[in-house]
Amino acid sequence: MAAFQNMPQAWRRLIFLIPVLIITLILASGLYTGSLPKPRMPKVVFDDSHNPFNSQCQANQTPPNLDSLPDIIRALWQPLILPITAPRFVTLDGTEKLLPPQNELVHTQPMGKRICILDVDTRDLAGEGSIFYSEGVPPWDKLGSPSAGFLSHYLYAQIHGYSYKFIRAPQYADRAPHWSKVIFTKELLKEYDIVVMMDYDAMFPSPEVPLEWMLNYWKIDRDVIVAMAEDPAGEPNFDDSEKHKVNINSGFIIAQAGEKSQRLFKDWAECPSEVRYKGCAKWAQTLFHEQAAFSTHVRYDFLDGYSIETHPQYIRMLPCQEANGIPEVSGSGCVGHLVRHYWGRKGLTNREFGHNVMAALTPLLVQAAYKEPGHVEDLRSKVLKGAEVLDKPPAR
Repeated sequence: MAAFQNMPQAWRRLIFLIPVLIITLILASGLYTGSLPKPRMPKVVFDDSHNPFNSQCQANQTPPNLDSLPDIIRALWQPLILPITAPRFVTLDGTEKLLPPQNELVHTQPMGKRICILDVDTRDLAGEGSIFYSEGVPPWDKLGSPSAGFLSHYLYAQIHGYSYKFIRAPQYADRAPHWSKVIFTKELLKEYDIVVMMDYDAMFPSPEVPLEWMLNYWKIDRDVIVAMAEDPAGEPNFDDSEKHKVNINSGFIIAQAGEKSQRLFKDWAECPSEVRYKGCAKWAQTLFHEQAAFSTHVRYDFLDGYSIETHPQYIRMLPCQEANGIPEVSGSGCVGHLVRHYWGRKGLTNREFGHNVMAALTPLLVQAAYKEPGHVEDLRSKVLKGAEVLDKPPAR
């Protein structure tokens, strides 16, 4: 047991939780239909005073409730979570991202439930591979691409202790369903400090990176009303104005609460009605709908006649390389270092979701199965003859 005692306490703690996660997932997925007695778990002591992972984990962590799947998820990812103030992060492709100096950081403490990860969708999503499957829980091998994306958003929220909402939006008679994301982001900003609205095909490739770290990295301070990624710089991704600038992409929206936010989102939502923006009615049904409306009209005339050019502190355009696209469309210049958007390969959301889950489970399983005594017999130092296996029976 010496190796186990020398193992970082965070890992020892989480190895105990693997059986709980497996049992919980079986029950949650409907694969087990009988009844199980409540499992008796070993007492887990949460004394991290000598834990070498402390510098890599968020402060003020509380012991997980073993009856709560969200708490178990948070505990499993805890050793991997990047601190909000970590000076650097290396992306999956090896690109280094550096935070500003510590005295310039916007966030130093977790925001928790004050951040809401938001999904908005008008579809039924009741087929066999969908999250609202009418006959039960969808099996993994038939999980649809939209459901994989939605589940990854829920997972990300639980990892970091954020709120999560899924709005099954109504139909709007005068406009395409895409507009519902603007309307409900505005409404959720009445309840939360920050709302992150994501299309199902927008996903976090490194779910261990908290949103607060990204806000620090992108320097999204309290003045910023909304932040969205740029689209690839090529046709048809230019606005319809005389400026002919690259569109924003509304598949990933970071919005911050406040009176200015309510005004901007109200004007944006009313754009097709031409209350403020003449010529915007065309975007009610025409591609690219709400993002074309924002790109062509709203960003050039918001609040008290402000423009993104005269008041850039209110609207943040995120680099396409970091918050849009995927490696498979790297020729567009958009590879999604921090946020991937699978508009070019929507069927790959399942792969991304699988990576999100296994990124945490794989090191735990390797540690439990191959780094601890009891599972591996190492005979490499022996020299044997013929059919001999051992020179003496193994110890039991």
